[in-house]
Amino acid sequence: MIEPHVSETRYPACDVLVLGGGMAGIAAAIAAARQGADTVLVEQSGWLGGIGIVGATGLHSFFNVFDAHPGAERARVVAGIAQELVDGVQRAGGGLGHVRMERGGDFVSMLTPVEPEVFKLVAATMCRQAGVRLVLHTTVDEVRATNGHIDGVVVWNRAGRSLLRAKTYIDCTGDGIVAQYAGAPVQTFAPGDPGAYAAGFTFRLCNVDLDRLEADLERRGVISQLAHAVKPGMAQPDLVRLGINMPKLREQGVEGTPRYFLSSSLRPREITYMNCINYGPNDGMDPDQLTEAELDLRAQMFAVTEMFRRHFDGCAACFPAGPAPYAGQRRGLAIRCDYELSQDDCTEGRQFDDQVACFGFIDNSRYFVRDAGAYGIPYRALLPQGVDNLLIAGRMMTVDLVAHNSTRNTVCCLACGQAAGTAAALAAARHGTTREVDVPALQDALRAAGALLQPRPDPLSAD
Repeated sequence: MIEPHVSETRYPACDVLVLGGGMAGIAAAIAAARQGADTVLVEQSGWLGGIGIVGATGLHSFFNVFDAHPGAERARVVAGIAQELVDGVQRAGGGLGHVRMERGGDFVSMLTPVEPEVFKLVAATMCRQAGVRLVLHTTVDEVRATNGHIDGVVVWNRAGRSLLRAKTYIDCTGDGIVAQYAGAPVQTFAPGDPGAYAAGFTFRLCNVDLDRLEADLERRGVISQLAHAVKPGMAQPDLVRLGINMPKLREQGVEGTPRYFLSSSLRPREITYMNCINYGPNDGMDPDQLTEAELDLRAQMFAVTEMFRRHFDGCAACFPAGPAPYAGQRRGLAIRCDYELSQDDCTEGRQFDDQVACFGFIDNSRYFVRDAGAYGIPYRALLPQGVDNLLIAGRMMTVDLVAHNSTRNTVCCLACGQAAGTAAALAAARHGTTREVDVPALQDALRAAGALLQPRPDPLSAD
């Protein structure tokens, strides 16, 4: 068999190569480029933001969960590039800033809604302004590594197979395929295994009278999360966050209800983000299971739409639109790193000498960071075992399930991406390995760029 030709000259070598243009990848690429590194960002889709933006609209969370602890003050836990993206989306007419939850704040106290299409444009613009070279519609095909050192990454696109070389690499693929192919140890999760996760699927529900729907659900006493704000192009506050107590609806005789329901709305007469259907738990690295997930979830989308039409005021002529382009696999595999955050690290709010970010939201209603605090994310948690010129950032960074319930979230991915990109640029500039990075210098660079390494008091009275 003749191996397909690999071009070694199509793309020039760079300092930092970021694989994956989701939330972590965007922040990593911008951070590296701003540090002066010649940076290339490779993404399989035609847009930036990944499933974190096309499968969601509410970014969680720039703040601690202060409503879970009566009397706790609000604190900001993430800023930097993540906040720049939010500001850019708001200036471009696709965001609302940070919105205070009126109900359900004991789960997430502040919501940061962003319109997906506007976010894509802002993310690409910020990358270009930073000097990032974008290579879209391109997938990772092979990683060439020798004795724990990556020599190059082979990618495939319509021009064929090409070799990209860099001094330092960052795996932001979500599935951790670069680290895995380079020889880092991984943890997989088959159905039934502890830590296995379901695939989700989101869509827009259009032509909805939001006032009538909210009033109907209020009469039924089933609203679990609620927030209002003035949307782009509107003059009065409108519904932007809605959670529905589905078990209570079932008790009231409503048929065909999904297990749960969370949503947000950025535009008039639409629920921009319907998060209510799942498939699994399944193996996120098994293409057969992912195929079944796609077919099942798209059928569920129409079933949920029909339930809204039949049972709720203001929804008689609603219809689904703008579905996520593919199922959102919350977990594929986990990369074993020099340090792996545990449940106790998160819930106890532990801090680390080498921490490069902090975070305070756990997407699991049974677990919270103690005293409405935040836990630290050490630099070691971004270093995959057994590879000396690779960093990771994104949803594959923790093995422990409860820790993963937190670190996989969009805002944490942005914070870790900025840390990884900054570290990669420092390593490349010094021609050293990722483990030779001067951590105090890395921390100083992150602070200078506006990133937070510890929570910053931000009382509600400041609003």
